[in-house]
Amino acid sequence: MTDSTSPLYREAADPATSQARLAEIAAAHHELHPVIAGNPSCYPALIEWMLQLGTIAPVIASPAVAPAVVAAATEPAASALVNPYAQPGQTPKRPRKKLLIWGSIGVVVLLVAGGGIWAYGAIFSKLGGASSPTAAVEKLFEGTADMDLISLYGSLSPAEIESFKAPIDQLGTIAMDDENGDPVDMPELINTVVDSLNITLTGLELESEDIEEGIAVVTITAGEMTMNGDAETITDAYLQVVAPQLRLQQESWGYDDSDTDSMIADLRESSIDELNDMLPYTQTAADLADSLGHDASIVTVREGGSWYVSPLLTTGENILQSGSNARGSLVAEGDVASFDTADAAAEGFAEAVIAFGENGDYGDLAAVLPEAERRFLSLYGDALMPTDGDGDYDNLQITDFAVTPQIEGNTARLDIDSIVIEGDGYNWPYRTEFNGVCVTTDSGYSSFDGCLDDASWMKELGADSWRVLSVQEKSGWFVSPMRTVADVTGIAVDNLVRLSQDGKLDRLYQ
Repeated sequence: MTDSTSPLYREAADPATSQARLAEIAAAHHELHPVIAGNPSCYPALIEWMLQLGTIAPVIASPAVAPAVVAAATEPAASALVNPYAQPGQTPKRPRKKLLIWGSIGVVVLLVAGGGIWAYGAIFSKLGGASSPTAAVEKLFEGTADMDLISLYGSLSPAEIESFKAPIDQLGTIAMDDENGDPVDMPELINTVVDSLNITLTGLELESEDIEEGIAVVTITAGEMTMNGDAETITDAYLQVVAPQLRLQQESWGYDDSDTDSMIADLRESSIDELNDMLPYTQTAADLADSLGHDASIVTVREGGSWYVSPLLTTGENILQSGSNARGSLVAEGDVASFDTADAAAEGFAEAVIAFGENGDYGDLAAVLPEAERRFLSLYGDALMPTDGDGDYDNLQITDFAVTPQIEGNTARLDIDSIVIEGDGYNWPYRTEFNGVCVTTDSGYSSFDGCLDDASWMKELGADSWRVLSVQEKSGWFVSPMRTVADVTGIAVDNLVRLSQDGKLDRLYQ
C-alpha cells in the first residue's frame, strides 16, 4: 500500500502542488492516482486520463473537479473541449479559467440531479427521444440553453445512462452542511444559481450522416452559444458545496484553520476574478472546430424507434477524428454471443478477454457485451487503443472458474468464488487468481497480493461488496462493465449517504 507519510504522497495530496507537477507525479506513479484525484488542484483532463487508465473510480474525484467531469459526461459539446486522452504534462487546450465556468455549471447539474427536484423515472416515462438524429442534438442543446435538465437528460441514450439513475437520485439524500455546520438548503441554492445564469444559442446548423443502421453522426457546422452570469453567486454556491470537504481534507493533512481560511478566501477571490474576466463567454462552432482540429461531432442512436444522443459513441467519434484510425463495424447480429445463464456469461466474458489478449480483435470481445458497450467497442475500440490485430499475451488459460450469481430480475451480481488464469505474458510465466474483491498475481519477476478494501477509505465506500454485474437482454445474458461501474457507484453513494447522515464523512480522510 502507498505510504501516506511519504513526501511524494503529501505532495500529490497538497492543493498547493502545481498542475504541471501533479501531471508529472501521475505519469510516473500510477499508485498515487487516487491521491491525485482527491486533490482540489487536479484538473479535469488529468482526471479523465486517469479514469480511462482505470486507476481511479469516478466516485473518488475531488469535489472541486468532479463537477467538471459530470458536465463533460452529460454535455458532449462541452466535453469535446477537453481532450480526455491528454497525456500527463500536456497543457489542456482550454485555459483554466474556461474550465471553471463549465465546472460551475457542472455543480448545478450535479445538485439538481441529486437534489430530488425531479426524478429520473418521471423523465423517461414522459420523454421519448426525438424523430431524427438532428432533432436529438437540437433537443440536447436547447435543453442546455434553457437550463431544462429534463429535456437535456431526456435526449441521452437510455441504454447508456439508465443504469446510473439510482446512484444519482441517491445523491439527493446526502446531508450536507455549510462551513458553519448549518444544513445546506439545496433547492434554494440551485434556484439562486440558475436564476443568475443566462445561456443563449443562436444560428445552430447541423449535418447528419448515417454510419451504421440506427447510428448517425451529426456534425455541428455553425452556431454560437453565449453564457453569462453573476460571478459571485456562482462562486459562492460552488464553495458552499465543496468548502466543507476541502476543510476536512486540509485538516487531515495537518493544516490549521487559519491556513484553510486563507486558502478558501484566495480560491474565492481568484475564481470571481477569473469569471469576471471571461463572462460573458461565447463559444462558436468555428472556435470549437479550431480547438479540436476538426468539426465537433455528436453521435446519435436509434432506440425503441426514437433517436437519442450517445455520450459513449460521441466520445469515441471525437477520439477517432483526432487521430488516424478508421472506424470499425458493428458486430453482425448473427455473431453476437448468446449465454443462457449469468454465470455462463461470466465465463464467456473471461474467455473473450483472454482471447483478446492473444489476438487483439475488438470485434470478438464486443460480441460478448451488452448492446451499448458492444456498439462502442466494435466501432471505436481501435481508435481508443490500437492493437494491430495482435495481443500481448500467449497461451493463457482459465484453469479454475467458479462464480455464484445473485439474480434480481434481469440483473445478476456475481460473487467470484475462484478464477485462476495461467499462461505466458511477455515471455514470462503468468498466474492470476481472483477471489471476491481480492487478487493475487505472480508474473515470474514480480508479484502482487491485495484487496479492494485494503484501504480504509475504500472500505468505508463499501468496496468489500462491489461485484461484477451481468444483465439479461433479448439475446441472452452479458457481463456489463458499464452496469458494474453504475452498481459500484451506487454502493459508494449509499455509503456516502450513511456517513453523511451519521456525521462521519471525515472517515474518508483518515
